[in-house]
Amino acid sequence: MNKIHAMTEPLQASLQYAYTLTEDSDNYGNPVLWLKLEDKRDLLNAARVVANLGGRCVTATAYKTEEGHTLIYHLDIDGILLNIEAYTTDHTIDAITPLLPSADWAEREFREMYGIEPVGHPNNERLFLDESLMKGVLNRYIPLSKMMLGVSESDILWERVEKEKRA
Repeated sequence: MNKIHAMTEPLQASLQYAYTLTEDSDNYGNPVLWLKLEDKRDLLNAARVVANLGGRCVTATAYKTEEGHTLIYHLDIDGILLNIEAYTTDHTIDAITPLLPSADWAEREFREMYGIEPVGHPNNERLFLDESLMKGVLNRYIPLSKMMLGVSESDILWERVEKEKRA
């Protein structure tokens, strides 16, 4: 049994809802798997399989859509990258940190930067922002794409944040 099949077989068996699983490769020919979950409730099932296979969370990303947020966990299992995409419209996601401790920082960023609550996460401490600022405040005022272009260095962002604090 090859490495990909050894990963995908238990992964597919664990999922209860619709999904799309595709295999690709990067520019160097390394295998990359993409798992798009149609129901975020399957995230814990997939994370449990990754943990059982000795995998880890490399990082995670989130981006805002018109109706919610898309989250992508970038996981590594024995050198094979598995990207798991989940969608939330209610600003919650089941935390995978109890299964994969390496997801701790990324899930705390979800909470702090996007206002997405990782339900069941063992650590509620903030990473960067002062406790007086509401969760997800940066997501409300300046999209990440604009922050990356240096907009956050201006006074505009902090003027908006301070105005919100006074309200």
